[in-house]
Amino acid sequence: MRNMDIKLVQIQTDEFDSLFSVVKQALYTHVDAVFGWSDEFQRKRLKDDYEPNWFYWVYQKGQRIGVLCFKPYDNALHVHLLVVFPEFQNQKLGEKVMRYVHHQACVQGCGSITLSSFVRNESAVRFYKSLGYRVIDSDENFYSLSLQVSS
Repeated sequence: MRNMDIKLVQIQTDEFDSLFSVVKQALYTHVDAVFGWSDEFQRKRLKDDYEPNWFYWVYQKGQRIGVLCFKPYDNALHVHLLVVFPEFQNQKLGEKVMRYVHHQACVQGCGSITLSSFVRNESAVRFYKSLGYRVIDSDENFYSLSLQVSS
């Protein structure tokens, strides 16, 4: 596979504070604008609503460049979170990570990849649409997007 320089390493339980810091940096403005941010609530949500084995540090050429959270369900993979650290943005690394996810979906026999994005996160929505994702549902705060993949 072309993007073999992307490597995922499972985030360990004792790295939760580091993970939370990344999530807060990436999502604070969007969550705060829509719901209001509460560290306590968001920490509890991250621990209670997500399985630890869904979270990965993303590395390229041995350097940690971001975080990815995804899980399999039904005949799909669902991406909960993709964060490319600010110093690595605008280098096509998010695209490389998502191509890695697309490859994993094919390997696992999944027919699609789904994800959600804040409506107000226009750059993320633009990014996913540029990869072929289509909005399949929406409300005032979120878009649900999907991409059909084939093995």
